[in-house]
Amino acid sequence: MKKWLGVMAWVVAAQAAAEPVTIPAGPYQPIVVLDETVAELAMPAFKLDATPVTFAQYLDFVTKHEKWRKDKIAAIFHDGHYLANWPAALTIPEGYEKKAVTQVSWFAARAYCAAQGGRLPTLNEWEYASLVYRQQQGLSDQAYAQRLFGWHSNPTAYSLQDMELNHSQLAYMHDRVNEWVDDFQLLITAGDETDILSGSCGDSARFLTDTGEASYATFFRYQSRSNYRPQSTTGTLGFRCAYDME
Repeated sequence: MKKWLGVMAWVVAAQAAAEPVTIPAGPYQPIVVLDETVAELAMPAFKLDATPVTFAQYLDFVTKHEKWRKDKIAAIFHDGHYLANWPAALTIPEGYEKKAVTQVSWFAARAYCAAQGGRLPTLNEWEYASLVYRQQQGLSDQAYAQRLFGWHSNPTAYSLQDMELNHSQLAYMHDRVNEWVDDFQLLITAGDETDILSGSCGDSARFLTDTGEASYATFFRYQSRSNYRPQSTTGTLGFRCAYDME
């Protein structure tokens, strides 16, 4: 049964992969800034996976790239809990084919995206795409904030939900898993000193460009990302890949 499940998931991964979504170029005003003089960024166009990477897709990856199997990955690339809920190296939990893969470190997520010809999105790219997604969904600031605060109240329940995979637009940006970005470590500045992963919420809040409900919800995502290490593997943290325009 387990062997069959692994093979079935591999087939699902090959059939379900959708084309990345093009994120158009445009202006972007970050909610959290490290330089108070930078009010707006000009974001170039790029492509982004419509959904987070699934268990089935990740199984396909580790099958083809053995160094990232749970029984072969180097210890320096994870915290000891990498793919901990997989029954075996090439077996995902039953019924998890369409769920967002979790328990994947930053190192492993970067390797997966590189194998697909892509990369992890930058923090600004992901947050800019989040704004595009909000516009596509017609989400008001209040609805967006309620969605994020709902996720933070019970992230495990959200991460265990299935996803529909054949999307032509972005999907599940806020209601499945938190997601790795390439430059996930938020720098927190206090006076003339700059510390990595130190400081309080108050230190960071000084750099909020807006104090509305939606901005505070976004800030929670920034702050939660800054608590990770590259080796971190949690059950509520997944990823999707970005791609440069050809």
